[in-house]
Amino acid sequence: MTRIGGMIAAVTHGFSKKSGKPYSMVTLEDLEGSVQLLVMNDYDKFRPLLEANKAILVIGEVSAGEDKPKIFPQEILPLTDAPKKYTKQVHLRLHSAHLQPDDMIKVQELVAAHPGKCPLLLCFMRPDGGTVFMDTNERFSVAPSLALEHAANKLFGEETYYAKVDASLPEKARRSWEKKMAPAARNRLLPAAAL
Repeated sequence: MTRIGGMIAAVTHGFSKKSGKPYSMVTLEDLEGSVQLLVMNDYDKFRPLLEANKAILVIGEVSAGEDKPKIFPQEILPLTDAPKKYTKQVHLRLHSAHLQPDDMIKVQELVAAHPGKCPLLLCFMRPDGGTVFMDTNERFSVAPSLALEHAANKLFGEETYYAKVDASLPEKARRSWEKKMAPAARNRLLPAAAL
Protein backbone atom coordinates (compact mmCIF):
# COMPACT_ATOMS: atom_id res chain seq x y z
CA MET A 1 0.00 0.00 0.00
CA THR A 2 1.18 3.51 -0.74
CA ARG A 3 0.09 7.14 -0.69
CA ILE A 4 1.49 9.34 -3.45
CA GLY A 5 0.72 12.78 -4.82
CA GLY A 6 1.56 14.23 -8.19
CA MET A 7 0.42 15.76 -11.45
CA ILE A 8 -1.41 13.75 -14.09
CA ALA A 9 0.80 13.79 -17.19
CA ALA A 10 -1.37 11.61 -19.43
CA VAL A 11 -4.66 9.69 -19.36
CA THR A 12 -5.94 6.95 -21.66
CA HIS A 13 -9.53 5.75 -21.32
CA GLY A 14 -10.74 2.41 -22.63
CA PHE A 15 -12.91 -0.65 -22.09
CA SER A 16 -11.73 -4.01 -20.79
CA LYS A 17 -11.79 -6.74 -23.45
CA LYS A 18 -12.67 -9.33 -20.79
CA SER A 19 -15.44 -7.57 -18.87
CA GLY A 20 -16.38 -4.69 -21.15
CA LYS A 21 -16.09 -2.33 -18.16
CA PRO A 22 -14.44 1.10 -18.51
CA TYR A 23 -10.94 1.78 -17.19
CA SER A 24 -8.32 4.53 -17.26
CA MET A 25 -4.55 4.21 -17.49
CA VAL A 26 -3.03 7.30 -15.85
CA THR A 27 0.58 8.49 -15.80
CA LEU A 28 1.21 10.30 -12.52
CA GLU A 29 4.39 12.37 -12.18
CA ASP A 30 6.11 13.90 -9.18
CA LEU A 31 9.57 15.41 -8.69
CA GLU A 32 11.15 11.93 -8.53
CA GLY A 33 9.64 10.32 -11.64
CA SER A 34 6.41 8.75 -12.84
CA VAL A 35 4.16 5.79 -12.09
CA GLN A 36 1.18 4.21 -13.84
CA LEU A 37 -2.26 4.03 -12.24
CA LEU A 38 -4.81 1.52 -13.46
CA VAL A 39 -8.25 2.79 -12.48
CA MET A 40 -10.95 0.13 -12.76
CA ASN A 41 -12.71 -0.13 -9.39
CA ASP A 42 -14.88 2.88 -8.51
CA TYR A 43 -14.28 4.14 -12.06
CA ASP A 44 -17.36 6.40 -12.11
CA LYS A 45 -16.39 7.93 -8.76
CA PHE A 46 -12.80 8.74 -9.82
CA ARG A 47 -13.39 9.58 -13.51
CA PRO A 48 -13.97 13.36 -12.95
CA LEU A 49 -10.50 13.63 -11.32
CA LEU A 50 -8.68 11.91 -14.18
CA GLU A 51 -7.65 14.84 -16.38
CA ALA A 52 -4.22 15.87 -17.63
CA ASN A 53 -2.47 18.56 -15.54
CA LYS A 54 -4.63 17.88 -12.50
CA ALA A 55 -2.84 17.46 -9.13
CA ILE A 56 -4.12 14.44 -7.20
CA LEU A 57 -3.34 12.27 -4.19
CA VAL A 58 -3.66 8.51 -4.66
CA ILE A 59 -3.95 5.82 -2.01
CA GLY A 60 -3.58 2.39 -3.49
CA GLU A 61 -1.99 -1.00 -3.81
CA VAL A 62 1.29 -1.31 -5.70
CA SER A 63 1.61 -4.21 -8.09
CA ALA A 64 5.21 -4.95 -9.09
CA GLY A 65 4.32 -8.01 -11.17
CA GLU A 66 5.30 -6.42 -14.47
CA ASP A 67 8.50 -4.70 -15.56
CA LYS A 68 7.13 -1.33 -14.42
CA PRO A 69 5.06 -1.10 -11.20
CA LYS A 70 1.42 -0.02 -11.29
CA ILE A 71 -0.82 1.36 -8.60
CA PHE A 72 -4.40 0.17 -8.26
CA PRO A 73 -6.14 3.09 -6.50
CA GLN A 74 -8.48 2.61 -3.56
CA GLU A 75 -8.93 6.36 -3.17
CA ILE A 76 -8.17 9.40 -5.30
CA LEU A 77 -8.68 12.98 -4.18
CA PRO A 78 -7.64 16.44 -5.35
CA LEU A 79 -4.23 17.29 -3.90
CA THR A 80 -5.73 20.46 -2.40
CA ASP A 81 -7.92 18.24 -0.15
CA ALA A 82 -4.94 16.32 1.26
CA PRO A 83 -3.94 18.82 3.99
CA LYS A 84 -7.41 18.75 5.52
CA LYS A 85 -7.53 14.95 5.54
CA TYR A 86 -3.97 14.06 6.57
CA THR A 87 -2.79 16.90 8.85
CA LYS A 88 -2.69 15.84 12.52
CA GLN A 89 -1.50 19.19 13.95
CA VAL A 90 -0.71 22.68 12.71
CA HIS A 91 2.28 24.44 14.26
CA LEU A 92 2.90 28.17 14.02
CA ARG A 93 6.64 28.75 14.50
CA LEU A 94 7.06 32.22 15.95
CA HIS A 95 10.48 33.77 16.57
CA SER A 96 10.24 35.18 20.10
CA ALA A 97 12.93 37.83 19.44
CA HIS A 98 10.74 39.41 16.72
CA LEU A 99 7.33 39.19 18.40
CA GLN A 100 5.44 42.42 18.92
CA PRO A 101 2.75 43.01 21.58
CA ASP A 102 -0.11 42.77 19.07
CA ASP A 103 1.15 39.58 17.37
CA MET A 104 -0.99 37.32 19.57
CA ILE A 105 -4.04 39.30 18.41
CA LYS A 106 -2.93 38.60 14.82
CA VAL A 107 -2.70 34.88 15.67
CA GLN A 108 -6.26 34.99 17.10
CA GLU A 109 -7.54 36.73 13.95
CA LEU A 110 -5.73 34.22 11.75
CA VAL A 111 -7.28 31.29 13.63
CA ALA A 112 -10.74 32.91 13.52
CA ALA A 113 -10.41 33.22 9.73
CA HIS A 114 -9.56 29.49 9.36
CA PRO A 115 -11.66 27.60 11.96
CA GLY A 116 -11.60 23.82 11.92
CA LYS A 117 -10.94 20.69 13.96
CA CYS A 118 -7.16 20.31 13.68
CA PRO A 119 -5.20 21.10 16.87
CA LEU A 120 -2.98 24.22 16.80
CA LEU A 121 0.36 24.44 18.60
CA LEU A 122 2.34 27.65 19.01
CA CYS A 123 6.09 27.07 18.78
CA PHE A 124 8.12 29.94 20.19
CA MET A 125 11.59 29.82 18.65
CA ARG A 126 14.10 31.30 21.10
CA PRO A 127 17.27 33.14 20.00
CA ASP A 128 19.42 30.54 21.82
CA GLY A 129 18.02 27.81 19.54
CA GLY A 130 15.52 26.37 22.01
CA THR A 131 11.85 25.97 21.28
CA VAL A 132 8.90 26.33 23.63
CA PHE A 133 5.73 24.51 22.52
CA MET A 134 2.37 25.80 23.68
CA ASP A 135 -0.76 23.73 23.16
CA THR A 136 -3.84 25.85 22.49
CA ASN A 137 -7.43 25.37 23.62
CA GLU A 138 -9.61 23.35 21.24
CA ARG A 139 -11.55 26.51 20.31
CA PHE A 140 -8.36 27.58 18.50
CA SER A 141 -8.39 24.52 16.24
CA VAL A 142 -7.91 25.28 12.55
CA ALA A 143 -8.68 23.90 9.10
CA PRO A 144 -5.32 23.09 7.48
CA SER A 145 -5.04 24.57 3.98
CA LEU A 146 -2.74 26.38 1.59
CA ALA A 147 -4.67 29.57 2.35
CA LEU A 148 -3.83 29.27 6.06
CA GLU A 149 -0.20 28.48 5.24
CA HIS A 150 0.13 31.53 2.97
CA ALA A 151 -1.61 33.81 5.47
CA ALA A 152 0.60 32.65 8.39
CA ASN A 153 3.79 32.98 6.36
CA LYS A 154 2.78 36.44 5.15
CA LEU A 155 2.12 37.64 8.70
CA PHE A 156 5.13 36.13 10.48
CA GLY A 157 7.66 35.21 7.79
CA GLU A 158 8.51 32.20 5.65
CA GLU A 159 8.27 28.76 7.24
CA THR A 160 6.01 29.95 10.07
CA TYR A 161 3.40 27.36 9.13
CA TYR A 162 4.25 23.71 9.71
CA ALA A 163 1.86 20.81 9.18
CA LYS A 164 2.48 17.62 11.12
CA VAL A 165 1.05 14.98 8.82
CA ASP A 166 -0.13 11.43 9.26
CA ALA A 167 2.78 9.47 7.79
CA SER A 168 1.41 6.03 8.64
CA LEU A 169 0.99 3.65 5.74
CA PRO A 170 -2.58 3.24 4.50
CA GLU A 171 -4.32 -0.04 5.21
CA LYS A 172 -5.43 -2.30 2.42
CA ALA A 173 -9.19 -2.17 1.97
CA ARG A 174 -10.89 -5.55 2.14
CA ARG A 175 -12.40 -6.75 -1.09
CA SER A 176 -16.12 -7.57 -1.06
CA TRP A 177 -15.48 -11.33 -0.99
CA GLU A 178 -13.01 -10.91 1.90
CA LYS A 179 -15.62 -8.98 3.91
CA LYS A 180 -18.16 -11.77 3.43
CA MET A 181 -15.75 -14.65 3.99
CA ALA A 182 -13.66 -13.23 6.82
CA PRO A 183 -15.81 -14.37 9.81
CA ALA A 184 -16.44 -17.85 8.42
CA ALA A 185 -12.81 -18.33 7.45
CA ARG A 186 -11.71 -17.06 10.85
CA ASN A 187 -13.99 -19.57 12.62
CA ARG A 188 -12.53 -22.44 10.57
CA LEU A 189 -9.00 -21.42 11.50
CA LEU A 190 -9.56 -21.01 15.24
CA PRO A 191 -9.35 -24.06 17.49
CA ALA A 192 -12.69 -25.12 18.99
CA ALA A 193 -11.57 -24.01 22.47
CA ALA A 194 -11.13 -20.41 21.23
CA LEU A 195 -14.73 -20.27 19.99
